[in-house]
Amino acid sequence: MNTLYYINLLIPYVILIVIGSITPFITRRTIIFGVYVPKEFSSDREIQKIKRAYLVNFLVTSIVFLAFILFKINNINIAIGGIFIEIILMLMMYMRAHLQVAALKSEKEWSKGKKEIAVVDMDFRKEKIVVSPLWFLLSIAIIILTVAVGINRYPNMPSRIPIHFNLQGMPDSYASKTIVSVFSFSIVQLIMTVLMFVSYRMIELAKQQIDPSNPEISKEKNLKFRRIWSGFVVFASTLINVILMGTAFTVYGAIKDWQSKIAIFSILPGLIIAIAAIVISVMTGQGGERIKIDRENNKPSSVDRDDDKYWKVGLIYYNPDDPALFVEKRFGVGWTVNFARPSIWVGIIVLILIIMSISMINVNVMK
Repeated sequence: MNTLYYINLLIPYVILIVIGSITPFITRRTIIFGVYVPKEFSSDREIQKIKRAYLVNFLVTSIVFLAFILFKINNINIAIGGIFIEIILMLMMYMRAHLQVAALKSEKEWSKGKKEIAVVDMDFRKEKIVVSPLWFLLSIAIIILTVAVGINRYPNMPSRIPIHFNLQGMPDSYASKTIVSVFSFSIVQLIMTVLMFVSYRMIELAKQQIDPSNPEISKEKNLKFRRIWSGFVVFASTLINVILMGTAFTVYGAIKDWQSKIAIFSILPGLIIAIAAIVISVMTGQGGERIKIDRENNKPSSVDRDDDKYWKVGLIYYNPDDPALFVEKRFGVGWTVNFARPSIWVGIIVLILIIMSISMINVNVMK
């Protein structure tokens, strides 16, 4: 087994460990492991102790588990299956900290007698919330180029073509040359572009969350936050399409020395996207809280509204009285959905059907 095999397997573990380590420290200051804590108590000594304990326990457990994976890395099933175990470990550590903070909040009655405030800026939607959607034309152009090269190379392609490559860059699945098999990469490109555009629109339409103690600064931060992340979505969409185009070109025979090219396509672009997402998360924080504004005062940024009852374990938002489809995550950076809205479940079903359709296409192609 070559070096690329080990790198491909270890990268997801490293990324998960980094994400699990930094996430509690880049969420909003008043949201501690999915629990709302009034800003004057967010730096409480016991809360900081819970954070430190989470970090130490998570790192120790993850490193020990990674050592086990390294020992068993030649077993591909254990190596890949371990990724899901690492995710479960992260969730377990989170749940322990979540319950500790919730119990501490209840014990000390931090929210008792607090006046809840929500600020809504009626001009928010008039501002430039996201980057121009015209940037998605880059993805469309890449798809068109992929199709055009496929059409040009189709007559000269062999009767059976590789359609999947293993972690070492070697083809491990072949299919008969058909319209569907040859242009399956373009179909995936189109589906991924649509999903990324939906993510882009999610950022644009998400419910605004403004700090009532400093609404103007909070609004400016949130707008910058959305523009940065919408730009990242465009960047990720473009790079994903480039990855798929490169893979398609190797299948078409348009790129020589295909094994080394596939290896590069499988590692570098995905790693760039992951690193960029982590760096942006650290720089912006959730909702743009870590973004620096020159005229910002010393007031801590917060959202003075205790809506814990609508957040199941601090991760799942369910509020039938809220018309918003998209809201900020409680744990992490980004957005999630309001699971109380029927249209969200329709979207989830459609997404599942799309994934099943892609799987069925792949199965039929490989026959």
